[in-house]
Amino acid sequence: MDRFLITQSLLSSWGYMFNCYEDGQEDACADFIRTLNRERKEPTEAMLNGIAFENLVYEIARDVYRPEWQPTQEINTVTGELFEKYAYHKWHSGAKQIAEIIKGAPTQLKVQRDIAICGINFLLYGILDAMSAGVIYDVKYLNKSFGSAELAGKYYDSPQHPAYLYMVPEAHRFEYLVSDGNDLYKEVYDRSITRPISDIIAEFVQSLEVMNLLDLYKEKWSAK
Repeated sequence: MDRFLITQSLLSSWGYMFNCYEDGQEDACADFIRTLNRERKEPTEAMLNGIAFENLVYEIARDVYRPEWQPTQEINTVTGELFEKYAYHKWHSGAKQIAEIIKGAPTQLKVQRDIAICGINFLLYGILDAMSAGVIYDVKYLNKSFGSAELAGKYYDSPQHPAYLYMVPEAHRFEYLVSDGNDLYKEVYDRSITRPISDIIAEFVQSLEVMNLLDLYKEKWSAK
């Protein structure tokens, strides 16, 4: 029986074509085609920042983060030497707030679950940032300050929480933990306000059929 991989990142790339600004649609379409072809992408600065921030959160949560010890510009008038102090990472404040929430929780958990939609057998696959007591946590770094960002309902249309809540039946809530390096923004979804992932995948399949890309998807995303 043929089975095909599907991930929330693939669904996000597809969905972004329809939700991006009008002048960005061409780039969004090109990015989706590259994703569909499973082409290796060079990470952008925003992606690298996100990875670095997430790793900082994990280090603080595991109590292995150590600030640097470095001299200041102040001179000890007795010894004539420079004073020294601990220098924390510029994102430490925001990362610490998230680390306190996920502290003690297992992290980077691989999950998967079969689902059949539109006569196609899919294997939905993903990696959870953290999970504890039936709550899935996702760590995100926002590459601009909260003061210049539109936050309310930012992830409402994301396929991420519908996908993960489906893959983890025992979970009852999904929380996006978002930081700009200084502050924390939480966006919470339980099952009562989460769109079924089956509906999103059905629209994905129908869209691929309209764009004549379904065969390409099946070629590139076959589950071996």
